[in-house]
Amino acid sequence: MGVESLIQYVRTSSVRTDIIGSLCPGAKATNELLSAVTASESAIYDALSNLEGRGLVTSMDDGWQLTGTGRLVADTIHRQQRLEELFAVAPQYWESHDTSVLPQPFRCRLPELDEYTVIRGTQTDINRPVREVVTRVENVSNCDAVSPVYHPEYEAAMPDNADSRLIVSCAVVDEMLGKESVSLDTARYEETIVRVTPVPYALAVADDWMILTLPELDGAWPSAKIISEADSAILWARDLFTHLWEDATPIETYLADH
Repeated sequence: MGVESLIQYVRTSSVRTDIIGSLCPGAKATNELLSAVTASESAIYDALSNLEGRGLVTSMDDGWQLTGTGRLVADTIHRQQRLEELFAVAPQYWESHDTSVLPQPFRCRLPELDEYTVIRGTQTDINRPVREVVTRVENVSNCDAVSPVYHPEYEAAMPDNADSRLIVSCAVVDEMLGKESVSLDTARYEETIVRVTPVPYALAVADDWMILTLPELDGAWPSAKIISEADSAILWARDLFTHLWEDATPIETYLADH
């Protein structure tokens, strides 16, 4: 039986799922396991027998523990459950936005957004998402930001200090360079370091929050923003920014080559 089949086998039974989950922290004595799982003793023993037969758990003198395979299956089920929780908060958002623009390792880590909200514009307050971003950025001493489109309000709000970093999309710089009527102000930030790289999503992260903007499936640039203040979300955003930053080109170098 393959790994996917094993995962499906466990998840098609709440008793099997609960047993695997209960054993995740470590081995349990049989009486502890019987108390931890909400099911009849016969159902639990039957599930244990089947799980052992498939190499997911193993019996000890006084209890049960996960096998190596069982641990991997348990970890995968845990990730699936966290992903389901992520979708449940804002299912329409995830249906209509393009997550494929994120690097695959960071898509796998999306459940780390944890408790988040989606900020959207309304008919009576279409600029709410922009105002939310500007207010947050203006009220921090430093932040890291990724900008795939030019927005003057975001540019004005961005802190200018050595502890802030900005990544600008190549498309933004190329468009500005191609417009005779637009003067590219390379000295806009005296201390904030600016780099350039192709990037199709927006990101901002500070000590207490992160903001993510994904394009819609049709390629349109949306106003909806994902905002989270969870520590795990902030770490996810910082790691994603670092991933981009390491391969981005200093703006001076990019302009010299173009």
